[in-house]
Parts: sequence; C-alpha cells; structure tokens
Amino acid sequence: MRLFHSLPLLAGLALAACGGSSDEDLSDEALAMDEVMGMQDNGIMPSPGQYTADVQLVSFDIPGVSDSNINMDMLLREMEEGAAAQSTYCVTDRMDREAWVSEMTDNTCSLSRIAAEGGSIDLAMTCAAEDGPQGSINMTGTAGETAADMEMAFTQPIPGVGDADIVMRVQSQRTGDCS
Repeated sequence: MRLFHSLPLLAGLALAACGGSSDEDLSDEALAMDEVMGMQDNGIMPSPGQYTADVQLVSFDIPGVSDSNINMDMLLREMEEGAAAQSTYCVTDRMDREAWVSEMTDNTCSLSRIAAEGGSIDLAMTCAAEDGPQGSINMTGTAGETAADMEMAFTQPIPGVGDADIVMRVQSQRTGDCS
C-alpha cells in the first residue's frame, strides 16, 4: 500500500495541493536536477531497500469555516484514518534526491528548493499526481541512511468548502531489500 493511495482525502474529491510559503527563495518553477544539486545538498541519501512509512496527521484546519457549515469532526476523522495506514516504497541505488522524494510520496515531484546538510533536510517541491497532492509542498526534517522523519505541509483545496491547511508527519524506516 502506498502513502497517498491510503489517504481517503475527502473521498470522491479531486486532490490538488497548492501551498504557499513566505520563503522568498521558494519558486513554483521546477528546477533542472543540476540546478537543484547546485543548491546546498550535502545531505544523506537513504540506502537502497524497501521502506515502510508511517503517516500521522499533525494538523488539519480550514480557516474561516465553522463546524456549523460542515462536519469538521467527520473530515478530521477521515484524514486521521487515512493517515494511519502504513505504506511501503522502494529506494534504488540509481535514485537521486528528486526520485527518492517522488517515490516516498508516490507522486511525480520536481524539487524547487533544497537545503540539506548531514541529516537535516528542508525542501520545496511541486508534485503532480491524479490521485495525490498536486502543487507546492514543503518538507522539513531528518533523513539518514536507513530512516527519515519528515514533516510535510501543503494547502488542499476542498471544492465548495475552502482551502484546508494540512501538515503530516512521515516517518520511514528501511525494512529490507526491495521485492
């Protein structure tokens, strides 16, 4: 089971994430890999292998929407249940940072900003998947040779309701060789 396929993000709604950032360096334009790698990327890449990812919903907020307009408890419960599903992904020795993030999020992502030093990582990416987040997503946290602990923030438009600000924690651990 994959990370975002397991999230019933408001069943039946098209998913589209488009987040903002006060970071002046953030651009919605995808960079060529040589431009991304020219940024500060002295971070640790995960070792090849199979990884299990656990996702936890950190926050879910729809600014300006009251509980009387929609059933916020139901939406929050759906988000928490979807996030609780465990997923797996595979890292190969041929992957670069962009391919690793795309595989981890089960998406097609292009890095637009990265600062990685040792085990710390801070990146922005633009992702496009028919059934996953689309648009700008920010991730910060730590990544090592066999584990990562990242926080992912994005804004999810919900048709007829408004924009939901969503933050998720994604913890992954190497569990063996890819099958």
